[in-house]
Amino acid sequence: MFSIDHKQVINQRQLAWLASSVITSGGILTLQNVLIRVSQMDAWYSYLLSIFYVFVIAAFFGYLAKVYPQKHIFEVSKEILGVWGGTIVNLLILFHFWQMVVRDISSMAKFSSTLLLHNTPLEILMLLPCLLLIYFGKGSMEVVARVNDLFYPLFVITIIMMPLLLSNEFYIQLMTPSLTIPFQHLAASNLLTLGGAGDVFILGAFLHMVYNANHIRSSIRHGTLLGIFLLTLLLFLIIVVLGPKMPGNFLYPTYNLVQMIHITDFLDRLDIIMLTIWFPTVACKIIAIYMALLLGISAIINERNYPIFNKPVALFIAITTFLSFKSTTELLSFSNFSSPIIVLIYQPLVMGLIFILSVRKQKKNPETVKSKDETDPTMNPSKQVKSRFTYKQWLWSGNLLLAFSTVCVTIGLMFSTYKPIIGIVCGLGFGCSLLLIGVTTYMEVSLLKQSQTGK
Repeated sequence: MFSIDHKQVINQRQLAWLASSVITSGGILTLQNVLIRVSQMDAWYSYLLSIFYVFVIAAFFGYLAKVYPQKHIFEVSKEILGVWGGTIVNLLILFHFWQMVVRDISSMAKFSSTLLLHNTPLEILMLLPCLLLIYFGKGSMEVVARVNDLFYPLFVITIIMMPLLLSNEFYIQLMTPSLTIPFQHLAASNLLTLGGAGDVFILGAFLHMVYNANHIRSSIRHGTLLGIFLLTLLLFLIIVVLGPKMPGNFLYPTYNLVQMIHITDFLDRLDIIMLTIWFPTVACKIIAIYMALLLGISAIINERNYPIFNKPVALFIAITTFLSFKSTTELLSFSNFSSPIIVLIYQPLVMGLIFILSVRKQKKNPETVKSKDETDPTMNPSKQVKSRFTYKQWLWSGNLLLAFSTVCVTIGLMFSTYKPIIGIVCGLGFGCSLLLIGVTTYMEVSLLKQSQTGK
C-alpha cells in the first residue's frame, strides 16, 4: 500500500517557521516568571545555552538526512540500533512527545480558564484541542506547515511591534546594573530554558519531507534563532516595562506586558487581538508534536499510513490530559523544572548513541552515501548564486558570532561588578550578536533556496 507519507514535502521556509513556532509557543506561556525570579534584570541572557543546544540538534539532523536520506529519526534509529534497540529508543522519544502534547494542551486550557473563560469547565477547554488534533491527524503534515506558514508571520509581527507600542512605558534604568547577577543564577536560568529548546527534537520526525541535509540544518538554525530572539526580546521588554522584581510573581508576565499597551482611550484591550494570533500559533505547535507522535507509532510497526492511529491516540491524549495535572501550579512546576531534566536525560544520550554507531557503521561499510548537498551549493558552477560570501562562510560566521556573544557574557560577568560600563557594553554586544546571527542564518536559507531554483 502506498502510504500518505511518501507524498509529503515541506520546503525550507515552512520548516524554519515551524522550528520557530516550536520554540516560541511553549516559552510564551511559561517560564518567563521563573527566569526573572532567578536572574532578575539579567534574565534576557537566559537563552544563550539554548542556542548552542539547538545548533547541535540542527547539525545532528542534517547529518542523519545526509547519511540516511528519505528517512526520519524513528526509521534511522531502527536501522542503526536494530529492531529491538531502535524500538526502545523510539518508545523513549514517543514518551517525551506524549508528555509535550499533554503539557501544552493543559497549558492552553489553564491559561484560558484563568484569564479568559472563567466559567467554562476545564474539561471542555481540554477536549476542544483534542478534537482539533483528530481533524488535522487525518490529513498530512503539509497542511499543518501551511497553516503555520499563514499565522506565524503575524505572530512575529505582533512581537516585533511591541517595542514601538510600549515605547512610552520604557524605563531603561531597570536593566542596570547589567551582568552583575551571580554566575550560578544565570547558569541555572540557562539550564531551565533547555526544556523548551528540547521541543525542537520533534522535527526529527519530518526529516524525510525536506529537500536535503543542508536545508534541514540551516532551516532549523534560522527558525530556532528567530524564536529565541523573540523570546529574548519579550524578556527584555518585561524587564524594562514591569521591572526585574514584580514579574517574577506573575503567572503569565507576557500577558501582563501586553495589557500595558494603551493606544488612545479606545484601544486599550489589544491583548484580545494578539491572543487571536497567538492561539493558532500554539495550536500549530501542538498539532506538529501530535503528527510526530503518530509518525513514531507507525514507524514502530513499520506502517507509514499513520492516520489509522489518529482517533485512538487522540482519545488517549484527551484522557491522560484530564488526569495529569491537578492545578496550574503543578503544571507550571512540571513545565518549568521537569522538562529540562527530561530533555537532558535522554536527548544527548540518544543523539550521541545514534551518531557514534552510525559513524562506526559507515567505517565498516565504506560505501559513501551521496547526497544532493555534499558540496557547497554556491560553489556549483551550474547554479551560481550572487553573494559576497559562500554558504559555508555564512554558516561559520553564525558560529563565530555565537562564540563572540558567549565571550561578551563571560567578560561582563567577570568585570561588570567592578566597572558597570563593561556590563552595559557587553550587553549591547550580546544583543547585536544575536541579531547578526539571525542575519547569517537567514542568508544560509536564502542561498540554499536560490541554488535550488537556479536563480
